[in-house]
Amino acid sequence: MNEPRPRTIAGPTFSIPRLKTARLLLREPRRADFEVLSADAEDPIAMAHLGGATTPREIWRNFLSGAGSWLISGTGWWTVEHPARGPVGTVGVFRREIRPELEIGWVIVRQHWGQGFATEAAGAALRFAQRSWPGERVIAFIDEGNRASIGVAEKLGLSLDAPADFYGEPTLRYTT
Repeated sequence: MNEPRPRTIAGPTFSIPRLKTARLLLREPRRADFEVLSADAEDPIAMAHLGGATTPREIWRNFLSGAGSWLISGTGWWTVEHPARGPVGTVGVFRREIRPELEIGWVIVRQHWGQGFATEAAGAALRFAQRSWPGERVIAFIDEGNRASIGVAEKLGLSLDAPADFYGEPTLRYTT
């Protein structure tokens, strides 16, 4: 008896670029990354400057949209992987639905804070953006109380542009 063959869906193909730094690999998100990233996103301390802890359902939706953004816009989020520690966070270069600017963002899992991973990963992402879209301004929205991310932005050469409105919330906009 013939077994049914699995259906294949023909459609666009794409690949998420991989970036290497001295210590890290920025790579495509994988299902196995979700557990680590989800646990951090449920941590109110880790998410204090990012709108607060999130539900697993919302985390899953964000995880999928960050990966899927590569297909739609050629921008998106990478998993930041350390060879000995596994996933240590995420970094992205992306466009929001309400703004034309290219934006950069980073989230490092709390247990890995203070080790320079955000600066290293975001630096690689920024260089990627500058090579891929030469001359285009790159922005980062950062909560004014998030001293660590402000420090990362400044190390990357971003400077405070202006206070900004971020979906109805006051924030700071840094730019290249």
